[in-house]
Formats: sequence, C-alpha cells, structure tokens
Amino acid sequence: MIRVEINVLTNNIVLPFQNIRENHFLDFIELNKLFASKSLAEHGLGFLINIYDVIDSDNPGSDKLLKKIVFDTGGVNLTYLHNLDLRGYPLYDVDYIVLSHWHYDHTGGLIKILERMDKKVPIICHESAMFERFFKRVRNLKNEDLAGKKRTELLPLLSSLKIVNQEPINLDLVKKLKGEIHFTKDSYEILNIKGLKILASGEIPRNHIEEDFNNFFSLQEGILKIDKILDDKCLILEFEENIVLLNGCCHSGLMNTLDYIKTITDKSVSHIIGGIHLARATDQRILNTLDYLDKMEKYRNEVFVFPMHCSGEKFRQLAKDYESAGIYCFDVSVGTKFNFLY
Repeated sequence: MIRVEINVLTNNIVLPFQNIRENHFLDFIELNKLFASKSLAEHGLGFLINIYDVIDSDNPGSDKLLKKIVFDTGGVNLTYLHNLDLRGYPLYDVDYIVLSHWHYDHTGGLIKILERMDKKVPIICHESAMFERFFKRVRNLKNEDLAGKKRTELLPLLSSLKIVNQEPINLDLVKKLKGEIHFTKDSYEILNIKGLKILASGEIPRNHIEEDFNNFFSLQEGILKIDKILDDKCLILEFEENIVLLNGCCHSGLMNTLDYIKTITDKSVSHIIGGIHLARATDQRILNTLDYLDKMEKYRNEVFVFPMHCSGEKFRQLAKDYESAGIYCFDVSVGTKFNFLY
C-alpha cells in the first residue's frame, strides 16, 4: 500500500480554525491547529511531498519513506523554511526539487533549502529559468511601453518601481550548493512504482484562447519580449484508478493543463490542488473553466478542487453553484496536509 502525503508549507493564508475534514467528511485532508497558529503566510506557494510504503496500516511509524519531493519553495520571505521547521521536517533526504516556474513567489526559498542539503539533489525546471523577468507594478503601463526595449531603456521604470525584475537562476551558486539542474521542455518521470507514477509536466500547449495572456515579460536575446511562461509545470500523480493534479500557478490555464493530462493518461481527475491563476479573471472566464470541469470525466463523478495562492476568491464563490455537478471547492490554509492512500 502506498501513502502520498502533501504538505502545504507556503500559501497566501493561514486559517487555524479551518475544519474541512470534520465539516465536509473529507478523510484525506487534515489541519494541525497548533502548527497552523504558529505558521506564517506570504504571497507564494510551496509543498513538501512524502511518498511512503505502508508496512503496517495500524502502525504509521513503520511506514517506509520512498521519495521526498520539494515542489516549489515559497516566496522571498522564506515562510517555507519557517513552517517546515515548526513541523520538524528535515530536508537532508530530499530526492527531487521541482520548480513549477521561475517566479520569485515559487523559488524564493531555493538557495536556503539547498544550503541544508547533505547530498546532490536534482532540480527539475525549464530553461526559461535563465531569463531575467519583469513584472508590471502600475496599471497604466502598456505593453508597447516595454516590448522591444533594451535593458538600459528600462532603468527609469525600474528606479521608479513601475516595473520590478527577477534575476535568472544562479547556476554557479546552485551547483556549489550541490544542486543538479535538469532543464527540460518535456515531461520528467520522478517515480514509477506499482500503484503510483509521478510526472513533472513538460511544456503545456495553449489551445484555449481565453487562457492566453500577454502581460508578462522577460529579457530574451538582449531585448524585452512577451513571456508566455512556457516553464509552467504541474505535478501529475497517477494512481491505479485516478489522477491527483498539483499545480504551481497554472499559467498555462487549467483547461489547457487538463487537456495536456488527457494526452498522457485516460484516467480521470479526482483532486486539483494549487494555483489556478484566476484572481483577475472575468466571471465569464471562470464560468468557462467551471463548465469545462462539469463536462470532463470526473473520478467517481466528482472532483475536489483546492484553489490556492493566485486563484482568487471569486472562483470559490462561483463554484458553489456547481456542487450539484460533483465539483467541490475548498480554501486551503498553510499547514494543511493531504493524505492519499492506495
């Protein structure tokens, strides 16, 4: 028997009195109120995933750790490490670090995490991590004010904080700290045992036009270009009968991501956990996404959605009208733990 434990160590909110398990009879989710009350939130996302071989179901202490995976490392305030230490989890035995994409709110703890490593650890990410990226911070800044500019032309905007930048990954420092970068545009198999396969996705095709965007930029070949965030990755946990989807920000769009999963497996989705990047979406786009979930083949005719970080409140509000269709949506606190036993 395999047990997958997904710990939420960084998210935008802490809700110490959340009782999803008790109020909604969901036996796969739990929250330790003591740890949550001592936890810190920030704009970011980070998970620790432990895969266990269950030796004796009546004695959890006998479970054998098979794999330990860091999926995203939180933001620059290092809440990932703070909340990890509250729970007493070590990092010396991490097998993989997977970065959903190279944005500061998902990679902020990377270097500090690597400093705790006693062995070489593979870091799975995309070559777009080598771009310097830029983010608008004022609403009246237009794309034409940025596209095609050289970096020197951006200095007035940087100094006035109309835009902010993020440095590319420091390959030399990562290597010095025993990180082994694996740049890949394709899917990457992390685990394949009886009853469970875990894949980090490759580039996700953008087929749904309503999920397209043009408001991100990066420095490519010396000039600023629109950045489609092709490094957007998710983790696909494929069990014998169903799929658990773990997202970073889901910049590719949830519909595009689920379409991508269909090209990998014909198993249906049971749980969607993580960012779905709909905080600034129109009502219509959110309804289109919910209609897609309504029509897709769901595991046992239901799907549990746990939108986090960049997902926005409106998605959860509108999702209430879809419960009769088997779509159940819940908020998630820092400190939440998911357990899937198969």
